[in-house]
Amino acid sequence: MATVQLRTRIDSDLKRRSAAVLKSIGLDEGAFVSMALTQLVNRRGLPFAVTEADEDYFATEYDLSRAEMVRAGARMRRETSKSRAAGELREIKGVADLAK
Repeated sequence: MATVQLRTRIDSDLKRRSAAVLKSIGLDEGAFVSMALTQLVNRRGLPFAVTEADEDYFATEYDLSRAEMVRAGARMRRETSKSRAAGELREIKGVADLAK
């Protein structure tokens, strides 16, 4: 398969931080971009949710107090741990985990 060069501009700090994460999971930027674009084509849309991830968004969206947010977060972590222990979830830490 023929390849082409894709050039883009991103923030230098973002590049540095993302390269470190990718290296820790055995990927480089080119592999990541190829994977992301493949998923974009396969799904015919973004391969991830585009949301505001800050706590203020969730507090506003669901009308939660700070204490309610803390309790909900703790409950989600407990349920995730139970699901993982029951084998219902698996953790992906690197490319090799995808082959399992």
